Amino acid sequence: METMNRNILKRAKGVNVAVLVADLIAILIYIFLFVRAFIEIPVPTKEELADVNFIYNGLMISILAIFLMVSIPLVSMDIKTHKNKNDYDYDAWYAGNNFVKGLLSIALLNPVSAIIRLYNTQNLLVLSTGSGYLTAIKNIFNWIKTKVSSIGKKKEVDSEANLSEEEVRLRKQIRKQTAFIAIRTILLYTLIAVAAAFVFLPFYWMMITALRTFEETQSTQANFFIALKDMQWINFKYVLNEMDFGLYIRNTLFVGVVSTIGTVVTTVLAAFAFSRISFKGRETLFSVLLMTMMIPGELYIITNFVTVAEFGWITAEGNKIFLAMIVPFMTSVFYIFFLRQTFKQIPNSLYQAAQVDGSSDLKYLFRVMIPIAGPTIFTITILSVIGSWNAFIWPRLMAAMLPNNNEQFWLISVALNRASFMDPEGMRIMYNLQIAASALVTVPLLIVFLALRKYIIRGVGRSGIKG
Repeated sequence: METMNRNILKRAKGVNVAVLVADLIAILIYIFLFVRAFIEIPVPTKEELADVNFIYNGLMISILAIFLMVSIPLVSMDIKTHKNKNDYDYDAWYAGNNFVKGLLSIALLNPVSAIIRLYNTQNLLVLSTGSGYLTAIKNIFNWIKTKVSSIGKKKEVDSEANLSEEEVRLRKQIRKQTAFIAIRTILLYTLIAVAAAFVFLPFYWMMITALRTFEETQSTQANFFIALKDMQWINFKYVLNEMDFGLYIRNTLFVGVVSTIGTVVTTVLAAFAFSRISFKGRETLFSVLLMTMMIPGELYIITNFVTVAEFGWITAEGNKIFLAMIVPFMTSVFYIFFLRQTFKQIPNSLYQAAQVDGSSDLKYLFRVMIPIAGPTIFTITILSVIGSWNAFIWPRLMAAMLPNNNEQFWLISVALNRASFMDPEGMRIMYNLQIAASALVTVPLLIVFLALRKYIIRGVGRSGIKG
């Protein structure tokens, strides 16, 4: 019997891997179909978008977007569950959960995953209860029948008159504690739900506004929901193609990636020097650097501008403007302090032992300190990319220096501020296009944070406060 259970458990784990593979393939198919459907959207003119009768049928791409929003979180949770699941966790509850996910796979038009999940539910039921689908269904009907038959029947309750005073007191105390826990739980989840609504509703309203027609955004009685076929994905198509936001996104990614690489390199080297290398005036110099954190970054704009102008990076052609956007921000005092705190937590005995073995400082840095401080360095990388993506004041100043308002070198934050979202007559703002452009700025940051929040929190936690 034990050997049979081990075989069933092994088969269930193998089937779980097959489910994950099927779900990942389905996600790739959804992404391919979504991108292909989006590419096939015809590029409209602004006059067409402003037309009262213009409505693009976006049913297919809306369904694919919903499939992606549902399937990606489910697959990520399944991967995490499979990775951390113990043998004794494969119980009847997990079998029921697997069955529900199989039905959900059918709704997501993923028959391969559904069949595998429903097959694996049979294995899990046999493993946990010793029986399959038929017995489980029979037990459910018997439980429902028992509950229904017990309705209206008089329940026998022990009379408190036959109980001692201590037992009566204990029962009253248990009832009070139960009521208190129930009220506290209800209030807690109500507060969490209200807080989540305050966070979610603005984002939801932004997305549905970006998917409305021009006339709907001008109405004072906009609906809170939109039918799938009425979602105007064509707004995003117009913003990316006709308003060149695709170019601005590429510019922003280039500036963000290059400046982040420079920031990580300078941060690692400086943090290592301030935490491990002994030189005269180290603490004084580090204190001076920390003092600069008290100065608002806006005050550095004039000196940075004079510096890049002296270097000749502000030219009539604008071909060196990216240097002016990147180089002044390839270092960060805060990140140096942040990483130094992590480096300081690494025992100094390791550094002394490396010196005894004849290891150089750089070899010790790359082989010991960077692997240990990996989560913190990863956090710095993510925060630097987000900061570059959100940067506005300095890129806006550099864009103002470009001759003839050269839009070729705009970043996405500058384009969002300076692009024209007026209707063809120049009388009204086309809020559907403006909010669609805003969504292009916001959604990538949300995706990055949701996907990497664990690593960000881990890196912040590892930095500590030692120093």
